[in-house]
Amino acid sequence: MSIVAAILAADRSEGFPSSKYLADVRGTKLVDLVVADAMSWPVDEVVVVLGADDEDVERESSLSDVSVVVDPSWAEGSASPIRAVLDMASRDRSVTHCILARGDQPGVDAGIVGALIDRARATEADATVPKYRYTRGWPVVLARSVWDVFLGQEGAIDVHDVVATHARSVEEVHVDHLAPRIIERVEDLPSPRR
Repeated sequence: MSIVAAILAADRSEGFPSSKYLADVRGTKLVDLVVADAMSWPVDEVVVVLGADDEDVERESSLSDVSVVVDPSWAEGSASPIRAVLDMASRDRSVTHCILARGDQPGVDAGIVGALIDRARATEADATVPKYRYTRGWPVVLARSVWDVFLGQEGAIDVHDVVATHARSVEEVHVDHLAPRIIERVEDLPSPRR
């Protein structure tokens, strides 16, 4: 039994001068921060899924310790990079779970991911999600039992909607604080330290 963490970093970055995954967050590239977080998680492999600006991101970031999947169909929508990583993971029968994490959400600590994995294994749920106070968030743990649903998705999807609609069982892990900030726009970047 093994677990793959997939960092989804394939989408086009609007409002950023280059890929948002290369944005400077207090001296470190955004994607490098998320990868550093993922390397501390109790997983067997970390995969970064790239699409838009993949060559720039690979060249200008530190991805040497992780696997990289380039999704040539990334422009189709958010379903495509998920299909790309699940297709890769499904080829290894020892992989039982895939953790979908956002490439623009640094600060997800190993304790939360460990609690998600423990709940997923204990309950054998199709999906396990964190609930930060009152809202479901990221990362999302998908058991192999629900991968076919995601492999059949197309276009832009909301992972939580797909889980709510198609998973037979969904478990929540309650977290007593707000979710780490998602950096979708330049304005979401933390201000530099003085």
